[in-house]
Amino acid sequence: MAPLDGDDLQWAIQRRLEDVFTKLGEKFGDLTGRVETAIKPTTTFADIGGQPQAKALLRGFAHGLTDPDLYRQWGTSPPRGVLLYGPPGTGKAMLARALAGTSGAIFYRLKLANLTSKFGANTGELLQEILRIASGEGPAVFFLDQADALSLDHLLPPPQAREASARLVAALCEKLDGLAPSSRLLVVAATTRTDAVDPALVEPGRLDHLVEVPLPDAAAQQEILELIRLRTEKAAGRTIFDPVDYHRILPVMGGMSGADLSDIIRRTLEGKVHEAAEGGTPGLVTTDDLLVAIDHYKRVRGVVEKIRYGQYL
Repeated sequence: MAPLDGDDLQWAIQRRLEDVFTKLGEKFGDLTGRVETAIKPTTTFADIGGQPQAKALLRGFAHGLTDPDLYRQWGTSPPRGVLLYGPPGTGKAMLARALAGTSGAIFYRLKLANLTSKFGANTGELLQEILRIASGEGPAVFFLDQADALSLDHLLPPPQAREASARLVAALCEKLDGLAPSSRLLVVAATTRTDAVDPALVEPGRLDHLVEVPLPDAAAQQEILELIRLRTEKAAGRTIFDPVDYHRILPVMGGMSGADLSDIIRRTLEGKVHEAAEGGTPGLVTTDDLLVAIDHYKRVRGVVEKIRYGQYL
């Protein structure tokens, strides 16, 4: 029988994983929207604006997936785990996906807030099972999104949450400790709340490489906006933006994350779509369009914060 080529091999792995996760769903419950897989994702670090230090560190960790023998030549073993921490919307999930894409690895994303909300303390058994599967499928990045959800304080009163979380974390640590150096699997966790991450998870040999993913500065914001512009125009197959005057834009975007900037562009383009749908002839996106969208976005976020703190309830 002839060996499978690259596309056929990826298809075979995808089908096998789909079958495995279907069986897991029959045992534990529906995993849709809670566990995602991507076979060799196409995202790379070049797709991410800013974050030069985080990208440099993660590129280094990629060697453990692509060339583990290099570690053995120096009498050590590849890292097992990384914790990405920083404010919301700074690109932690995209960095983890880019690490998998750069390494030619399978990307597993576990949305822990959704998983724990459904399975509670029983999430530990499920995590162990998925880690076992992932460690046998070749190079893999195992992404634990919202690692602070392992505290279970969003589900249970404090005393019960601490007890149940301790069991859950112990189950995960047991599996991390048991990973063979030859497994070619890197566990990457992300959090916006380092105070809620169990210290046991960041002990040596576990998620012991800490990588900060901060809010972008002005230069990084410009890089992010340029990447969004290029992706948007490539998708549309035409020029959409007038030259952007960053001297006017950047001063009013202080403290905004990459996710904020993406949303501002999306809202700007929605306005152009609505205008075209109503029979207008919208022009290219201008600096003034962006400034209007930024102002509107700030007002929307202000309302969201008031709702969050109960001022509109």
